[in-house]
Amino acid sequence: MKKLILVLVLLHVIYPIYAQDGKIITKEPYVLPDSVVAMIKTRHDEPIASKILGLNYSRITYLSDGLKVTAYLIEPQEPGKYPCIISNRGGNRDFGQWTPLGIGRSLGRLASWDYVVIASQYRGNDGGEGKEEYGGKDVDDVLNLVQVLAQIPKADTSRIGMEGTSRGGMMTYLALKRSCRFKAAVVTAGLANAFKNIASRPNMEKNVFSQLIPNYNTTKETSLKERSAVFWADQLCPTTPILLMQGSADWRVLPEESMEMLNKLYECRHPVRFILYEGADHGITEYREEKLAEMKRHFDYYLRDIKKLPNMVPHGD
Repeated sequence: MKKLILVLVLLHVIYPIYAQDGKIITKEPYVLPDSVVAMIKTRHDEPIASKILGLNYSRITYLSDGLKVTAYLIEPQEPGKYPCIISNRGGNRDFGQWTPLGIGRSLGRLASWDYVVIASQYRGNDGGEGKEEYGGKDVDDVLNLVQVLAQIPKADTSRIGMEGTSRGGMMTYLALKRSCRFKAAVVTAGLANAFKNIASRPNMEKNVFSQLIPNYNTTKETSLKERSAVFWADQLCPTTPILLMQGSADWRVLPEESMEMLNKLYECRHPVRFILYEGADHGITEYREEKLAEMKRHFDYYLRDIKKLPNMVPHGD
């Protein structure tokens, strides 16, 4: 009886905390540094630069599993309802964090297409509470952004897409495994097979997986499979079309990893388009404008305009 009472008391304490997941705690204007403004003006034609610099930027704190987590929100200035993109950062800890340049040049570019864009730093980063788990409970930090968007008047939460590069691609796969809220997804060089990643980059296990994944030494096999979409590609939401892009000269995530994921998606007839950029690096920087154009086309088609999904069953004459 005492144990039952204790459990009920704990539930009474914990439930209200988790019930607030996604609640915005603070929302403050974020001003791009002059150096970033100058770089955007230098690297983009005037109409694009003006659109990026004319957006509303905010730094927010929101709740995820009861933790205060930092994120950035970019909105068009004009009134109206806009489709939304959740952008998942790569890297881990300080490496790969959203920086002023990334916020302006990358997130701002997405929002300049007339989207509301939001991006989490994941727990434990940029002043946030807790510790990231590289594809563990920190996936909640991504999914709880849906509830954050529900509090943004300009956000049309019936049209939410997601994109991510590298670790962010892994986070995107994990989100699509758990939710069908997303109308379209773009993955760039996404980590899809942690075993292959370790084989090609042994330091990933030493410096990332073993340090961030809870109880890694005793749960290695299970933990790596849980973070490797090639083992559960058939569990991804079948109504979320994926654009998968990869550079052929990428050493951080080998092309073989993305192509293995592509084959798994084809096996379960998941709607997917694959683009391999010859000689491109991890971020496909050699073809940046082409990559962005394909991303925009994918989001505009499936997310903004809600076009019909392709027929993946073999057909035709």
